[in-house]
Amino acid sequence: MNIRKPVIKSALQDHGLPAFHGEIHENERVVQLKPELAATDADTAGDGMYICKYIIVNNKHHPRTKPLPFEVVVTNNVTGAAEVHVREGEMLDYEEHPYYKFGVVAEDCGKPALRSSKAYIMIKVLDVDEFAPKFDNESYFAEVEEKKIYDSIVKIHASDEDKSSNFGTICGYELLTTGVPFNITPEGDVRNTEPLDYSRHRNFILEIIATDCGGRKSPPVFVNLAVKEKCQSSWRGLHDVIKYRAGSGQQRFAEGASLSLCDGDCKPSQVNVKITLTTQHIGKGCDRDTYSVNSQRKLCGASGESVDLLPSPDSSGWSHNIPTDDGHEMDQVFSFDGQNNALEVPESVFNHMLHDQFTISAWLRHGESLASSQAKAPKEHIFCMSDGNGMNRHHYGLYIHGQKLVLLLRKEAEDVKSSEDMQTFRPAEFRWKIPHVTDDRWHHYAVSVDIKQESSDGGVKLYIDGKLLPVDKDNFEIVDDWPLHKTTKVHTTKLTVGACWQGADNTFNHYYKGYMAGLFVLKGKTESERIIKCLNNCKENLDFHAISDMSSGTSVSFNSEMTEFTISSRSVEEVNRLMGQVTYVNTRTYPTPGYRTLTIETSVICEGQTVVLPLLEKRILVEEQQEPVFVITGYSNLTRMVYEFERGLRVFHDIHIFARSQPLEETVDEEDGSDKAANMAKKLSKSLIQQEAESKDDAFMIDECHVKADPPLNLFIEHLSFPTQLMEKHGLEWTETNDGIVIRNADTIPNYETVIQNIHYYHNKPEDLANRTLTLYCSSQNQRFISTKFIERLVAVHQSAPAPHAANAQNNAHNVRQTLKKANPDSLHALGAASSNLGMVAIIVVCVGFLLFMIILGVIRIRAAHRRTQVVQVEEKQEMEWDNSSLNITINPMEQEYEDGAKPTFPEDSDSDEDEESSMQGDYGDSTEDEEPAPPKKVPVSNELEWDHASF
Repeated sequence: MNIRKPVIKSALQDHGLPAFHGEIHENERVVQLKPELAATDADTAGDGMYICKYIIVNNKHHPRTKPLPFEVVVTNNVTGAAEVHVREGEMLDYEEHPYYKFGVVAEDCGKPALRSSKAYIMIKVLDVDEFAPKFDNESYFAEVEEKKIYDSIVKIHASDEDKSSNFGTICGYELLTTGVPFNITPEGDVRNTEPLDYSRHRNFILEIIATDCGGRKSPPVFVNLAVKEKCQSSWRGLHDVIKYRAGSGQQRFAEGASLSLCDGDCKPSQVNVKITLTTQHIGKGCDRDTYSVNSQRKLCGASGESVDLLPSPDSSGWSHNIPTDDGHEMDQVFSFDGQNNALEVPESVFNHMLHDQFTISAWLRHGESLASSQAKAPKEHIFCMSDGNGMNRHHYGLYIHGQKLVLLLRKEAEDVKSSEDMQTFRPAEFRWKIPHVTDDRWHHYAVSVDIKQESSDGGVKLYIDGKLLPVDKDNFEIVDDWPLHKTTKVHTTKLTVGACWQGADNTFNHYYKGYMAGLFVLKGKTESERIIKCLNNCKENLDFHAISDMSSGTSVSFNSEMTEFTISSRSVEEVNRLMGQVTYVNTRTYPTPGYRTLTIETSVICEGQTVVLPLLEKRILVEEQQEPVFVITGYSNLTRMVYEFERGLRVFHDIHIFARSQPLEETVDEEDGSDKAANMAKKLSKSLIQQEAESKDDAFMIDECHVKADPPLNLFIEHLSFPTQLMEKHGLEWTETNDGIVIRNADTIPNYETVIQNIHYYHNKPEDLANRTLTLYCSSQNQRFISTKFIERLVAVHQSAPAPHAANAQNNAHNVRQTLKKANPDSLHALGAASSNLGMVAIIVVCVGFLLFMIILGVIRIRAAHRRTQVVQVEEKQEMEWDNSSLNITINPMEQEYEDGAKPTFPEDSDSDEDEESSMQGDYGDSTEDEEPAPPKKVPVSNELEWDHASF
């Protein structure tokens, strides 16, 4: 019988129960127990004396939800020896469970089997170095300043996923790269062993590994060390030249730039950066001069009643003695030397009296006066109205006196209402002390006067560069004076620009030294502030749109011209970020090419002291814009009957003007290369349709068109007439001479087309006219871009006497004599000289008869064509047939000549419904006068030109 229970004995005790301690590596399968596990049974007979198995029991205080990964295997039934094994399919993980404790009982082999009391087994899982060290970063980068020893250039760090102290700890780092002046500490600090030289080595790449305490090594990591020159606080990442292309909008010039401060400098409490765009060499201080001042005033809506006191010399004739620039890249600038040159404004151009309400505006560039003190500074008159003879009284004027701009405005005797007023002091001089008059830069000045308005400034306001100047006692004063009395000594007055006329001395005085442009006077009213501001709009400036994205403690500001931008911040990073948002922009379609200078001034405030960094200069290159193709096209030959010249002909009725920024394609299709003229005409026609829409954009405007007559017009019998009412509507100005006409002021291409298409040519004696040539060309942006020349040839057709029988040699000879007399008088002499030879006479008669037959046939066709245009019921409108030689297509910059036989693709538009004089636009013109009835027989219309001009 199984009487006794098995007994487990151990020298170790745990709460009075036998205990066994074991260790096992996480990659092993058998636990090493101390002491060894064994159980005995006191039975001496039967199966009860043997130990069959051990049963693992959980601690009741720590129930486990997951089975233990162990099993107890009996190795000897007699002695009861057993081992603890890792169960099949289980793996130990030190990082997950480094320690196990469980109970175990022994069971004998008796029946029934008896179990021993519980014993405890405690197992410690030992870690295995299964993970290699791994660096925190894939690579490292650092900058090393030359000639400096570092305790630590960069600190690298590796970690190990093993949890034990042996295998999870990095015991050291090793530099694998040899022959470099660097080492690494066990803590991972990379340092140099000697000072580095930037001129010898600018970069080092080091290979480093880490080793854990188990001896396992990591894959190598690369450390990139860039050697830099000895630190100087400055900006990094700014390009020396920033290229700008027209039409690219706003362009950032400091994106990616950063302000680098040296470690030796103190930690800044404030950083200030000032960016200045310098454009004083461009036009009047910036790229604003797309059109002349006259055109700018028109586009801004300024009053057309203003008078230009400095007109272009080629249009006025009385301002030719003042030196000017070429006027193609900018508005025309006049140079006054301060010694000799001045000009007198004719009274026919401008009535001298100003009275109480007017506006004076001008562009001025004036430097320091030669005199060093204000008291000795000379008066320099911009313009002046004074006595023409007898006395030296100045009635009014605008002049510079030292650092002051002065408006002189004396009360005229005719404006004084009573004798008491003649004895009353009135404001006569208005003086502004401003630095602008001596800074040698372009400024726009506008003096607006309205004496009737009662105010502290006397009704006189000064606008500088489009902004009203605030006045106070320090920069503005008014000086009173008597009104001017009537005198019999003075009979005339003189209005002069650049000096003042001294009537009593009969000489000029108070010369102006400097540059001047766009001197306008508007009297009887004042110019609005909006228009004055518009006239000063600059086309290029700095810009910034990140105000809403600024952090606290940061401020930014612009000057009024948007050419100076200032950033102030406590943070260098914030300054760097905002610098990347500053842009340059030029809104001109065709900006003035060249360099603009950018200066960057940087200062750092440290502990109450200001450290100024070296001045930085960069340049913006506005690239040369490809000139537009600027073309005038149309039919270049206009043949009409003589009587139509007396009634007036629209000589440019079918012209078209277009401009495009890219040149026309100059290639022809290979399959049709023989007909280059037709291909070019087709391309030009397509481009014309496309450009008609594009040209309506205000981006490209015409500001001047010329019609030149060759030879000059005889104004007693011929002249050009233009639609003055239409031109006044569009604000266009014009002049007419015997050389032709000139139309001025900026306007759209369609408006100029309409005006030019309605120009008429009149000739009072057309019977004396054989032909006439008119040349049309236009310009844009103050002659910066000039179109192709369109040459219109006018040919007058003279009717010969009727010849009913073409076969009659005698009549033919007579008629030919009459015809040749008109066409070429020398042919009459040739015919008389040949009459002595009968054979020659017969030949001539036959030839002349044939010629006369062709002339009569041409006349019949002319009358037939003329009658067809008078028929009201027209079933189908015939298209005009033109000689190919009459099609004049000029391409800029290349000129293409049509080959013989090329047919133009332009439709004849002279018979359109919009044509005001469509009755004049046939092949030879129509007439409303009664004519002889045409022959009843219809003559077929040839596809060739009905009349060859060369026959005349």
